[in-house]
Amino acid sequence: MNKKESFGGELAKQLPVENIYNDLAHPALSTVGQGLQGITKLALTPISALVWGYDKISDYLDVAIPEYFEKRKIKKEKIISPDPMVAVPIVEAMRYTSHKEELREMFTNLLGAAMNADSIDAHPAFVDIIKQLSPDEEKIIKYLYKDDKQPMMKLRIILDDGAGENDLSPYFSDIGYKVNCYYPQKFPEYLDNLHRLGIVEVYYDRFLVDENYYDELKVHPYFPHVDEKINILEKKSMYELSAFGKKFCEVCLE
Repeated sequence: MNKKESFGGELAKQLPVENIYNDLAHPALSTVGQGLQGITKLALTPISALVWGYDKISDYLDVAIPEYFEKRKIKKEKIISPDPMVAVPIVEAMRYTSHKEELREMFTNLLGAAMNADSIDAHPAFVDIIKQLSPDEEKIIKYLYKDDKQPMMKLRIILDDGAGENDLSPYFSDIGYKVNCYYPQKFPEYLDNLHRLGIVEVYYDRFLVDENYYDELKVHPYFPHVDEKINILEKKSMYELSAFGKKFCEVCLE
């Protein structure tokens, strides 16, 4: 591919553009739809500025990769051409994630590891994992890499008729607030995703021995509070980085 040609342009050549256009244009826009068209076009305009072309990625990597090796004091004799299985997906993914500094740095670290002759840990699966992380999730795993065992709690209502228990709230953790997540209240979603990706292990029937961890959660301003008259059961549990997650962090965060 010519350096001056974008990945988007190359991709467009391979797609049945005319058929796609006809399919999209076939349903005539209603009057309301026509009125919204200008607004939607305007709303989509910033996206074009966020998609990096190969030239911009190349310019960035020309600086970032030498810095990677300089910071780690890796000798130039150890620099090799990366495996295309790792490098090509990284460059492609950077087209639409590089505006997020946290993810851009993770891709840079992974590419640097793939170019280090002494490194054997730049797994191709890491590329897809980074692509499926939000900046908030990156902050969470960075914190877990330093302090990998974390408490969480759920409140359950004990029913008066003896019929059992009902969950009052999702599991609560203060980690999103500690690391200044953009959306700390989305912790349950973030935890599910990190567990799905194999980065985090979740133990719903295990908890930390030190009660101070849970006492700190209960006094947190955003911990769910209920009427004292309601019979409540506090369900303690924990989560931590998996062995795979630790290896991912070693490569992509350090």
